[in-house]
Amino acid sequence: MSGRISPALLLPFEKWHGAGNDFVIADARPGAPWHAIVYPDRAAVRRAARDVCDRHYGVGADGLLLATDDPVTGVAMRMWNPDGTESEMCGNGLRCFGAWLRDRREIGTGTHRVATGAGVLTVEVGQDGQVSVFMGRPKLTGAEIPVIGAKDGPGEITSVLLPGWAGSTVEATCVSMGNPHAVVFTTDVADVPLETFGPQIECHPSFPRRANVEVCVVEDRTAVVVRVWERGAGATLACGTGACAVMVAARLHGLVGPRAEIKMPGGTLVTVWHGGPGDTDHDVLLTGPAVRVFSGTWFGA
Repeated sequence: MSGRISPALLLPFEKWHGAGNDFVIADARPGAPWHAIVYPDRAAVRRAARDVCDRHYGVGADGLLLATDDPVTGVAMRMWNPDGTESEMCGNGLRCFGAWLRDRREIGTGTHRVATGAGVLTVEVGQDGQVSVFMGRPKLTGAEIPVIGAKDGPGEITSVLLPGWAGSTVEATCVSMGNPHAVVFTTDVADVPLETFGPQIECHPSFPRRANVEVCVVEDRTAVVVRVWERGAGATLACGTGACAVMVAARLHGLVGPRAEIKMPGGTLVTVWHGGPGDTDHDVLLTGPAVRVFSGTWFGA
């Protein structure tokens, strides 16, 4: 054997992060090398996501983002988690995806529509390195989220009682930002054993599609400190949809104003939501940095 690697296995990618929430981004549209992996065999792309996201044997990432064609917007973002499952949406991922498109000169600054598994969303790329996503209206009923056995009657905030830590029971406020979230307010996020509490709630029977988990402390009416456990990824430094879910939950409980900084281990994301109890039909705006780390070639599985 010559030792040469087949060109079919040379898969170009870029590594990006938004507040430490990191992603491998690649083009999977017709003619691009990744296209052959994504479309013929769904098992192959699940395997590729697991391999490329592995932090010891792969590139290392919280998710794999692939650009695909869309008949309405021209481009769609599809996301796979490190465990190989496909996710409907990722707020920080979409912000990084918008910056990636800008760097490729496929879009400029300003607003642009991108198709996602949670519908068509609008990305705004600023000249200051900040990228915003108009995340749409939160889904707040048990059936929409979905969550089973929740308290969600007329006028009520959808919530469910769950096993906590140290023998406690906690009440989680349930929100969907295109993917399900369980938001728990506490007094000290450092006291929460997230490595055990996170997977326990992610896979709790109350959440038929599993759940992302956020534990939060409200500093004041403009800031919330958050740790997050992401469905299919584990503990991450930040989560865009999680930041939005925290904002919505905090507003529903009257804890913050319409603009709040969500302080996560990897950095701060800014959220804006003018909704509240009885008036929830407002889009959530998410803003933060999107940083290109490096580009490379993955040799494939």
